[in-house]
Amino acid sequence: MITSSSRHPLRRRHAAVLGALALGLAACGSETDAADESSAAAEPVEVDQATPRLVVAYADHVEVFDATTITSEGTIATDSAPYVQTAADGRHVFTLAHQDEKIGLIDAGTWVEAHGDHGHFFTTEPTETELELDHLSYHAVSDDERSVIWYDDQGSFGVLDHDELEGGTIEPQVFELGEPHHGVAVPTSDGGFLATVAVDGDATGVAVLDATGTETNRFETCPGLHGETHVGETGYAFGCDTGILVVDGGQARSIASPVEGAGTGTLASDHESPVVAGTLSAEDQPELETRLALYDTAADTASVVELGAAFSNIVVSEGRAIVIGTDGALRVVDLATGAVSTVPAIAEWDKTEDWKEDRPYLAVAGDTLWITDPFAGAIHTLDLATSTLETVEVDGKPGRLVVVGASATEGHSH
Repeated sequence: MITSSSRHPLRRRHAAVLGALALGLAACGSETDAADESSAAAEPVEVDQATPRLVVAYADHVEVFDATTITSEGTIATDSAPYVQTAADGRHVFTLAHQDEKIGLIDAGTWVEAHGDHGHFFTTEPTETELELDHLSYHAVSDDERSVIWYDDQGSFGVLDHDELEGGTIEPQVFELGEPHHGVAVPTSDGGFLATVAVDGDATGVAVLDATGTETNRFETCPGLHGETHVGETGYAFGCDTGILVVDGGQARSIASPVEGAGTGTLASDHESPVVAGTLSAEDQPELETRLALYDTAADTASVVELGAAFSNIVVSEGRAIVIGTDGALRVVDLATGAVSTVPAIAEWDKTEDWKEDRPYLAVAGDTLWITDPFAGAIHTLDLATSTLETVEVDGKPGRLVVVGASATEGHSH
């Protein structure tokens, strides 16, 4: 259910100049007066420029914030802390409450309508949509026109066209794959799909499907498959126990892990670089939690970067991979060179083996980085050009987050 929009006062805001790295806030401000009016009315309000919003998951709700001022635009109740993942229309966000096997969809209330060489920007209050599915899901992946939701409990996936998201009854088209498993399906540029296949409940590779869901090829060369990200304009990379699998144009190739015996899980990329960043893990190599793998999908090579601290999620923007270390400092990694810049940001924190426990998370758009800080009850905004960090205290313990409605392309990772 959705509650009425509530705005809490900004109890604390401070700025600290950071000299370690030239960092800057993207010029994607909001028309605050118009946004204030729209929060009290159901009708959309046209504004002068993009008005980015953050969708932030908490233990029992999702809150939508103005991304520039970090003021609340509305709260939507959930039964547990969901994963939040964006539809590529820049407006809607999936809530994947895997602990309760429920999938929802939020209209974040900010969007642009393209008109030839220009666009018109609109805001309204956030709302729930008609989509409510009882499935176990961790992944919703989108392209420009479609969103694909993987159902772990069924071994199938649902597909939504983005023009169906704006009203009426939303009903995904379902494609059956077979054996239930923890997997993922993604849309391809030719109207088809890539979907994981499994043996004895473990993902082992990827099937290539046409627009009807008919399998046209299969690559069972990715044991322990986990994690995916876009590669270039049309391809995808998947994490494997042996490195990554890159699938593009119906063809596949493998790139070996830069560390022998180590697998790759979470991946992140953008369209500015052919290099994919990924985590590394192996049961007998705990030191890998402080290292980042860089896979060059143009040269089919891999390297490893030592970060000096364990970290939470990875985000990528404009050729940079960014993580927040357990020492509270950001690591900004140049994907082309592997060079690392360290920027103090928040207090030290402990990373436990239970990924459901509190930890900070990042979201990025262009030169602007947001950090949720559940230990301080705050959201930090890092300006990647003016070298400033701003902090706003918020209610509760903010967790996973995404940014929508930004003028720059958001990074993508799973």
